[in-house]
Amino acid sequence: MIVCKQCGHHNEDSDTFCGSCGKFLEWTGERVAVAQPEPEPPAPEPEPEPARLGLIDRVKQAVGLEETAPQPSAPPDADRVAPTPAVRDVALTSAAPSTLSPTLPSATPAPVTAPEPAFAGVGAPSSKPDAPAAQTDEPVSRLPTSVAPAVTRPRPGPRVEPPTRRQPGDLICGQCGEGNDPVRHFCRRCGNSLDEALVVRLPWYRRFLNRVFGVRTREAGWRPHRVGPPNVMGMVWRIVRLAIVAIIVVGLLAFLLIPSFHTLVVDRATTAFTTVRKVVHPNYDPIYPIGASATTAIAGHPPTLAIDRFTNTYWAALPSDHAPTLVLRFAGPQDLAEIGLTSGASGTAPADQFLAQPRPHLVHLVFSDGTAQDLTLTDSEKAQFFAVSAKQVTFVEIYVQSVWQTATAPPSSVAITEVEFRIKD
Repeated sequence: MIVCKQCGHHNEDSDTFCGSCGKFLEWTGERVAVAQPEPEPPAPEPEPEPARLGLIDRVKQAVGLEETAPQPSAPPDADRVAPTPAVRDVALTSAAPSTLSPTLPSATPAPVTAPEPAFAGVGAPSSKPDAPAAQTDEPVSRLPTSVAPAVTRPRPGPRVEPPTRRQPGDLICGQCGEGNDPVRHFCRRCGNSLDEALVVRLPWYRRFLNRVFGVRTREAGWRPHRVGPPNVMGMVWRIVRLAIVAIIVVGLLAFLLIPSFHTLVVDRATTAFTTVRKVVHPNYDPIYPIGASATTAIAGHPPTLAIDRFTNTYWAALPSDHAPTLVLRFAGPQDLAEIGLTSGASGTAPADQFLAQPRPHLVHLVFSDGTAQDLTLTDSEKAQFFAVSAKQVTFVEIYVQSVWQTATAPPSSVAITEVEFRIKD
């Protein structure tokens, strides 16, 4: 642990700058050693066992024939200096009486001259040391040589190490990318200010799971707003969320492992999707009646011609029928979405037959499910479609309440070329 002398903040051993004041810890920090337990004293080493002598060694020891190792000779004295010729001559002169004539009978020793050394001759060293050679400080001359030019290599830049830590909630330094604790004001690595540092966010799945299970990531220095009884509603909502997650997990496992449940879910989902699609973007399919009847009909124009899907045939009521009614029946219950009417004698010859026959104007519809609807048609030869909403219909009654009149005496009270129905799919 490193304690800043400037502000007293406790920093980790790996920090370079103080987290509170941003000072360089090499100058203002003091490393505090954490008390460590005293190490246990080492166990005493066992004494080596004495070497066991063999039978032959014990016999030699008893007889006294033990071999003694030769003692090494003393090394020559390295500091000893070899004598010069003059000194060697003096030594020979002083040692001559005792070495050359040790058994002379005369009491008075004769003067003995020192013999010439055996190596005297041409080139032999004289007894007097020669004068030392004169030493000069003149430089030694040498031939010129070529010098290779020095190659300047670029100095490598400082090595940038990757960030050492990045944990959720850390402040990311904008200069070196190091992760710092939320309580720090300066980067622990480069000392840069952390006022505009980014906070490491949790992954989306971690945030989702924390929100589902009620786990909150508290910031440094967070304190509860109030102190009192536990939050009962919070606990209830947490239990509800856990129950919903458990139901979803159980349903998913049943969908994957139980075939009957899988089929039921697929059918229900398909039905729901089809219902929604019919409302948002429906597809219209034609549905055809299987039978038709009317209050009256003129010869050659029965009510079945109104549902034969031909535009050159039509149904016409007698001129005496003041309330002509057309009834259409289906093979089974149908959910009707549209009805289309083609007025008059459209597509017939001669061409003026359309204007010669009265055309429906106001029409009242009654469905088998009890619903009713009024329609107002324009005087046109084209088919006119109207939206209806009738469920499980088996027949439809069409009451012609008013018509578009003709200029001459009409041959019928009303004429309808075709009646069409559509359902949503």
